[in-house]
Amino acid sequence: RSGKSFYLFQMISDLHKAGVDPDRIFYFDFSDDRLEPMSPTCGSDVIEEYYRQVPAAREQGAYLFLDEVQELGEWQGLLRRLSQNERVTLTVTGSSSKLSAGELGTKSRGRAHSHVLYPLSFAEFCRFSGRDELAKGAAAGEAVSRAEQTLLVGLYDRYLVEGGFPGVFGMPSADRIEVLQGYVRDVVARDVAERHGKGDVALANQLARFALRNTGCDFSLNNLSETLSALGYKAYWGKLNDLSELMRQAYLFHVLPEFTMQLKPSSTAVPKVYAADPGLAYAVSRANQQDVGKRLETAVYLELARRLAGSRDETVASWSAPAPQREKVDFVVGDALALEPYRAYQVCADMSAARTRKRELRALGSAMNAGSLDTGTV
Repeated sequence: RSGKSFYLFQMISDLHKAGVDPDRIFYFDFSDDRLEPMSPTCGSDVIEEYYRQVPAAREQGAYLFLDEVQELGEWQGLLRRLSQNERVTLTVTGSSSKLSAGELGTKSRGRAHSHVLYPLSFAEFCRFSGRDELAKGAAAGEAVSRAEQTLLVGLYDRYLVEGGFPGVFGMPSADRIEVLQGYVRDVVARDVAERHGKGDVALANQLARFALRNTGCDFSLNNLSETLSALGYKAYWGKLNDLSELMRQAYLFHVLPEFTMQLKPSSTAVPKVYAADPGLAYAVSRANQQDVGKRLETAVYLELARRLAGSRDETVASWSAPAPQREKVDFVVGDALALEPYRAYQVCADMSAARTRKRELRALGSAMNAGSLDTGTV
């Protein structure tokens, strides 16, 4: 629901603007209901018909945009054959109910470059709101007036509640919450049930709600297993781990590991969980949850993930001081082989209380001392 198909349309538009012959650009949506019942050779037949109508595309090279390719039973062989035997640039989207980004890369034997499409960033949310130039100026460090600052703060308050899914932008609150809750049910019913079995749907729903409601918190499957087992669910650790991995592959939430320099991570380290979108966390949370700080932390994590796309694994991690203090810093960002030093970030929605300020700065100072960092950021 982040806008994969429209992203393809934007790429096609860019090709048009670059002067590419429109006949060499082909888009096809394999989720169209008119293809049912789908023949085993549907994908091959479609591509061959395109080449029959535009033979020059086969000679000069074509840009093929294949949407929802997982609907094809023979998509792996089709993509492999096209990439090996034809002059093509292939752009493919797929639902994680039947394929994941990892599976696409594996079954394409190293010929695929996967790209994660996130919901709107705050800058994009400002663009949707007609405040694009204001957001660009603030991001570039330009001074803003008091009135412009008030506008930006108001937009950010909206962003932490409404989130960045394009389809719900501008909806009334009740409609938006219902649609976002429907997104979660869709992931569980489609991306989980179809791959793991319908018998675990109730357990999967509990796991999904727990993860989203606890965005920005520790994510201990051991503790969750004990809690759900006490409620009568057959929630042993292995099953929860499998369901959690499917939801992570479906991008319902992200799991952030604990920072370590050891080759073998500690088996007792507990990762943190972050919802795919702050608005999604808000829609699923209970009405009595005061979680603005956690949704702010979620927005910061997602922005770090966007900016560091293409980096090595665990470039972003959380940090905890050794026992007994166990002080925590939300994000440690860096790469041991990069020239830039590590950076430590602490996220806090309100530091006006002296106790809160002391706790946040003490933890940040501990991380800076442990990593020999000159600066840290709250």
